[in-house]
Amino acid sequence: MQIIAHRGRTSLVESENTIEAFQAAIDIGVSWIEFDLRCTQDGYIVCYHDDKIDGHKIKNLTYDRLLAIGKAKGFIVPLLIEVIELCRGKIGLDIEIKAEGYEDLVVAIVLKHLHYSQFIIKSFNDSSVRKIKNIDPKIKVGLLIGRLPPKNIWHISIFQIFPEYRIFRSGADFISPNYRLLRFGFLWRMNRIGKEVYIWTVNKESLLTKSIANRQISAIITDRPELAMQILANTARR
Repeated sequence: MQIIAHRGRTSLVESENTIEAFQAAIDIGVSWIEFDLRCTQDGYIVCYHDDKIDGHKIKNLTYDRLLAIGKAKGFIVPLLIEVIELCRGKIGLDIEIKAEGYEDLVVAIVLKHLHYSQFIIKSFNDSSVRKIKNIDPKIKVGLLIGRLPPKNIWHISIFQIFPEYRIFRSGADFISPNYRLLRFGFLWRMNRIGKEVYIWTVNKESLLTKSIANRQISAIITDRPELAMQILANTARR
């Protein structure tokens, strides 16, 4: 069982996806951090969740302009390489690629500085997962599911609760569902086809306790890593 700090969140700092947040996650001793990547107009890979900042699309901004907007709002948007330099050898990196088109840039940067065991990459985009596996099959890549409210119940059933075809088509090594999708034997089916399950984003103490006790779950992504680590430690002592 791995505990992953969602966007580096901890109780020590208010910011997310920042160097300060990631340092705080390192300080509390959590195993992994999760963070988001986007690409600027001039080809810089940055750590930022939303597709817009202050009404401007990230993909339409130069990095200098993005940096200036972030500073004006009270935080610094870090580059991927800065996150790697901070975290290398200290904490595992759970990297989410938010959009298509810059997968090769991310892979090139990561493989230049990290061993395969030090990171994983995942995406909601099936094509991004497939592209990364085609670039280098040794990279551990996951398919995220459960992002948007489905248009109807059939969309849930076919494409999210039963994602086996998408996993096969994309070549994903593991599946990362919203915890609400754990129904209709989801965990049993994923384990049957040999796919680890990384659930997100679990914050309630009761759900954390239940999830940590479930041996069919490989990792939990949470905004409350300190609590999750405490529950995990208590469970291990029993």
